[in-house]
Amino acid sequence: MHPRRDLRSDAGATLVEMLVALVILGTAGLAVMAGLQLSIKASDIHRKQSSAGAFVRNYAEKIQDYVEAADSHYDACGGGVDYSPATVGFTVPAGYDATVDSVVPLAGDGATLACASDAGVQRVKLIVNSEGTHNRTTEELIIIVRRSCDPSAPC
Repeated sequence: MHPRRDLRSDAGATLVEMLVALVILGTAGLAVMAGLQLSIKASDIHRKQSSAGAFVRNYAEKIQDYVEAADSHYDACGGGVDYSPATVGFTVPAGYDATVDSVVPLAGDGATLACASDAGVQRVKLIVNSEGTHNRTTEELIIIVRRSCDPSAPC
């Protein structure tokens, strides 16, 4: 004679237990994959921000060199001189664009001036953008450009 089986025995896993375990493991796997995707996206954004910050500082240095090279590179009204990357000798890296947002004449105390009374100091706002539609990054830098002084005559 065969012994009777106890139907309430825990000897094996039921279908419901297997489904619950599968749902729990699937949810955990999905959470890990979402976290991995987010870390990759954040890394891309930080890399672009870091690169754009370095590029905008390099652009500012090229403008400084351009203005210091010849006093004629300073425009008394801030509109006639083109501080574009090509003019100042800045090579825009692939995947980025660089522009001058504004050029504003300043007084000695930092107040803005009308074009006719330019005192030889300008506030120049530079912008470097990463191109593309996903994870686009913009870095801005405001620099002060000052007309070179002639050693034989006061500024």
